[in-house]
Amino acid sequence: MEVSDVLNKKLIFLNKRFNSTDELFDFIGNKATRLGLSKDSYASALKERELYFPTALEFNNIGVAIPHADSGHINNEFISLITLDEPIEFSAMEDSDRRIKVSIVFVLGLLKANDQLATLQAIMQLLQEENTLKYLMDANNVDDVMNSLNGI
Repeated sequence: MEVSDVLNKKLIFLNKRFNSTDELFDFIGNKATRLGLSKDSYASALKERELYFPTALEFNNIGVAIPHADSGHINNEFISLITLDEPIEFSAMEDSDRRIKVSIVFVLGLLKANDQLATLQAIMQLLQEENTLKYLMDANNVDDVMNSLNGI
């Protein structure tokens, strides 16, 4: 499965501002639920999973998080992309005591565990390309983002 197959245009938000991860998770949980893509429990499930299994990584000095929840909270598959006007802190994937200022968030709503792994790998490969990171950080147009990620 390619990222572009499940990246939902209605769930791409550029240059957003949140005060905390909880606020971000409530925002995206509400949006996904309104679109019928997730259950009401999705935001809470994101918060709980992030607490025990942090998802922040650094690529070329840019913080990225890839939060996701168990498939029981998902109705239809989706990926949301959120870029942040001001970074917010997430715990690091490899060391939960370390905090990373995150500016790009890919929120996954996937139904199959093997799709989750393949999607995570595709996103991680994408994020290792410095030009792509800079493009996402500077993007102001959702259609341009969709076109740039097409086929990934």
